[in-house]
Amino acid sequence: MIFKLKYDTPKEWAIEAIKDIDSFLQDHADAERKVANMCLSLIAKYPNKHEIIDELIQISVEELMHFRQVHELIRYRGDVLNGVFQKDPYIKGLLSIVRSDSELLFMDRLIIASVAELRGSERFKLIGEVIDDTKISKFYLNLHKQELEHIDSFIKMAKIYFDGEVVNKRVDEILEQEAKVTESLPWRSAIH
Repeated sequence: MIFKLKYDTPKEWAIEAIKDIDSFLQDHADAERKVANMCLSLIAKYPNKHEIIDELIQISVEELMHFRQVHELIRYRGDVLNGVFQKDPYIKGLLSIVRSDSELLFMDRLIIASVAELRGSERFKLIGEVIDDTKISKFYLNLHKQELEHIDSFIKMAKIYFDGEVVNKRVDEILEQEAKVTESLPWRSAIH
């Protein structure tokens, strides 16, 4: 892995989050659809970035498969998919430092995708470790490992178009902001 979070989610967060696992699953379903949409949005907004289109398509497909798996867990729990996307204060906090220049915005979006995937992976592992339901536990422990692959993918994409040191410096700046945002947010039964 290329980088490490600057704030570790306490295990107690997961213990609280699983008390409302149904809300967590709904939020997770939303997050998977949003990442798939973000990949497609990057293709639409930056069609000249030919080198990464195939990988963005692949990640979008994988995220939709994860959405499908989460949807199956929602149904397994006897619930139905909530069609309303909830506002995500975590992403809003990260977007507050995004730059407006088109190329720098492109870099920031890739880095934020990596950082958000890493935070999600960390929290999936915690959920998998504390939940009693074996089916849900196995799913989240497995997903934790799968998500780690996308983190490197987004950073590698950024380094195709920008100097590696510039990307690394920006990763560090975004990680600092991410730590502040994550630590300041109230605990919710949500990925972020």
